[in-house]
Amino acid sequence: MEDRFWIRLLPWRRKDRADSKSAQIKFACQLGFTQENGWNYLELLLVNRSSWAVWVEEANIRIDGLYSLSQTIIPPEQSKIVIRQIVEPRNTVGVSLAAALYDAAGRPQRQYSCIVLADVNYRVFDEWSNTKAEPRRATMRGLSAVGLRSIRGHTKKIKHIETPAYLINEHKL
Repeated sequence: MEDRFWIRLLPWRRKDRADSKSAQIKFACQLGFTQENGWNYLELLLVNRSSWAVWVEEANIRIDGLYSLSQTIIPPEQSKIVIRQIVEPRNTVGVSLAAALYDAAGRPQRQYSCIVLADVNYRVFDEWSNTKAEPRRATMRGLSAVGLRSIRGHTKKIKHIETPAYLINEHKL
């Protein structure tokens, strides 16, 4: 046999491979802002870049750094979206986050903003896995999205910096 054949079998020459088949699937979720027919939507985009179909069970949405002035209920700051849908190979599916964020924020009556954290549970090859979206700051007005931007740094710092000025003045008095 040739020397090249034996070199390929050496352990440090092998490419790193995932231990399970589900770890080889290229599935991700991300938050997206879309505009359609004059309306703005905040969506959870489920992106399947692999050649296998993926069953998506649910998404857990948590919010942090909520800034809102008029809420109708005490905000639970989390919500669960039951998806139960197959994402076909090389396809993207969008799921609306408007109602979930509105409920998690305590159903505010005016404009509000918060950091959105999403965790999606999915199944592929009879194995359960999960993926997390990059945290983003969403600005909403009721069920309509106003803006979405990426955040940098730790969420505790952002929560501290974005304290309204009138609350800071009340604490000083």
